[in-house]
Amino acid sequence: MNQSELGGRYRVEARIGAGGMAEVYRGFDPVLNRTVAIKVLNPQFARDAGFVARFRREAQAAARLSHDAIVGVYDTGADGDTQYIVMEFIEGRTLADFLSSGRRPSIEQSVELSRRIATALGVAHAQGIVHRDIKPANVMITREGRVKVMDFGIARMQTVETAPQTSSVLGTPTYLSPEQAQGQSVDARSDLYSLGVVLYELLTGRPPFTGDSPVAIAYKQVNEIPVPPSQLNSEVPAALDAVVMKALAKNPANRYQTAEEFSADLERVQQGKSVEATPLLVAGGDATQVIARPQATQVLPPTEEPKGSSRKVWLGILIGILAVAVLAGGGYLLAQTLLDDTETSTFGMPNLVGMTLEEATQEIQDRGLVLGETRRQQSEEPEGTVLDQDPASGTLVESGETVDLRYAVPIKTVIVPDLLCQPAADASNVLLEYDLRLGTTTTQESTECDGEAGLVISQDPPADTEVEQDSPVNIVISGGPGTVTIGDYTCDNFNAAKNELRQLGITAVFGGTVPVLPQCPNRNFVAQQDPPPGSEVEVGGSVTLFTGEEASPTASPT
Repeated sequence: MNQSELGGRYRVEARIGAGGMAEVYRGFDPVLNRTVAIKVLNPQFARDAGFVARFRREAQAAARLSHDAIVGVYDTGADGDTQYIVMEFIEGRTLADFLSSGRRPSIEQSVELSRRIATALGVAHAQGIVHRDIKPANVMITREGRVKVMDFGIARMQTVETAPQTSSVLGTPTYLSPEQAQGQSVDARSDLYSLGVVLYELLTGRPPFTGDSPVAIAYKQVNEIPVPPSQLNSEVPAALDAVVMKALAKNPANRYQTAEEFSADLERVQQGKSVEATPLLVAGGDATQVIARPQATQVLPPTEEPKGSSRKVWLGILIGILAVAVLAGGGYLLAQTLLDDTETSTFGMPNLVGMTLEEATQEIQDRGLVLGETRRQQSEEPEGTVLDQDPASGTLVESGETVDLRYAVPIKTVIVPDLLCQPAADASNVLLEYDLRLGTTTTQESTECDGEAGLVISQDPPADTEVEQDSPVNIVISGGPGTVTIGDYTCDNFNAAKNELRQLGITAVFGGTVPVLPQCPNRNFVAQQDPPPGSEVEVGGSVTLFTGEEASPTASPT
C-alpha cells in the first residue's frame, strides 16, 4: 500500500502482518493520540463486491463486541478503492507463533488459555456471532499475558437457522468442525469444537488430525475419532481428557452446548473438581482412557420374511426366552438392591492425608469405598504422599461412595531468563517459553540501557535464579532518561558550574572563550551557556559553557 494516510486521519507507519485477504499495518491516530492497527483489504479483492461485503461484515461483527478478551474495533471506512478497519493495537504475538517455536505451555497454562478463549467466545455468541475460524493464529497473547481473540473476517450472524455453506467451506481445515467440513449449517458449538482442537494442540504439541492435503484433514474431522490427549502427554489428567473429548464430539448435540459450559468444566479442572464431561472407561491395565461416544449408524431395513416362516417362529421363541430372562434378572437385581440398602453402614471417613497413594488406595478398598479421581500437585512432600482428600476426614460416608485424592509430585523448577535491556513487549512471551508468567510491571525514568524507553531495566527474581514453574517475574520498564531544567550559570566559577551539572546527570562541555561580560570580568567564570537558562535538557545530555577571553588553562574542563 502506497498511502501514508487513510481517511484523512490515520497515519500508516509499518506493515506488521498479512492474511489471505488483507494486510495489517501499525498506524497512529492523532485525534485520540494512540497507536492503532489498520487492516487493509488487498487491492485484488477491493473491487469484488463479495469480498468487500465480507470485509465490512467483520467490522460490523467485531464492533458489536466489547470485552477485554476480544480485539476492539474502533472505526471502518474507505479511502478511494482502499477498504480499511481500524483496530486495537496489541503488543504481543499469536499463539501460533508460540507453538511454531516447538514449545508448548504447561497443563495449567493450556487450561487457563483455553478458558479465556471460551470466555471471549461466550461474549460473541451472546451477541449472536459465530466466529467460525478459531485457531492459534487468531489468538493474541499480550505482553501482560492477556488473551485477545481476533479476526472475525468469516464470522456470521447466527439466525434461527444459519444457512449452510455448500458452495464453499470457509476456515482452516485443521480446526474445522465436522459440520463445517461438510458445508453444513454452523452454530456456537462449531466454535467450541475448534477450541477443543486448539486445547488438544496446546496439550500435545500437535492437532488431533493431520494429513497431506486439506481434503484429507477434513475427511478425518468427519470420520475419525482422535487419540485422547493423555496418550500423547501422560501429564494430562483423566478429567481434562474428558473435557477435550467432549468438545471434539462429532455430533454437536454431544458437545458442550455453550461456551459457559466449556469454561465451567475447565475451571473445575483447575480446581481439581469432578467435571461434567463423563469419561468412558476402557479395560486394560491401570489406565483410564476417554473415548468419544459412538455415533448412530444407519442400516438398511431388514428384508421381510414370508408369512409363516420358520425363522419368524424361532425368532418369536427367542424373544420370549430373553424376556423371561430379563424379568428374572431384573427381579433378582431389585431384590439384591433392597438387601444392600438394609445392610448399608454409615461411618466416618478415615484420614488418608499423609499416607502414600498405595496405602490410601488399599484403605479405600478395605472400607468398601471406590477410588475416584487422583490428581497430582507439586509439593515438597515425598512423591506419592496424599495431600488432600474428598470427602474430608470425619465426614459420614456409606459403602460404595467415591473418594477423590490429590497426591504429591516433585516441584518442577526453571531458571529465570535474563530480560535486562530487552523490549518489555517481548517479556511475556519470553517468560511463557520458560514456563513462567509476567508479574507486576512498573515504569520509571532511567538512563540505563542507553536511556532507551520501553526496555526492561530491572527484574525480580534476577536472571539465573531457580524458581518454581509458573512463578511470576516482576519487571521495571524504562520510561526514558527524563529531563531536568538547567539554571543560570553566568558568572559562576566554571568548575563549580561543571560539578553542579554533573550532579544533575548533565555533562559540561567547554565551548571556548567569548568576550568578558561587564558584570563578571573574571576570565575564569562562565560568560555564556548553551542552551540558555531555563531550558529542558535530557538526563545524560550536555551543556556547553563558555568563559571570558584569555581564560586561564585551569578554567577549561579536565
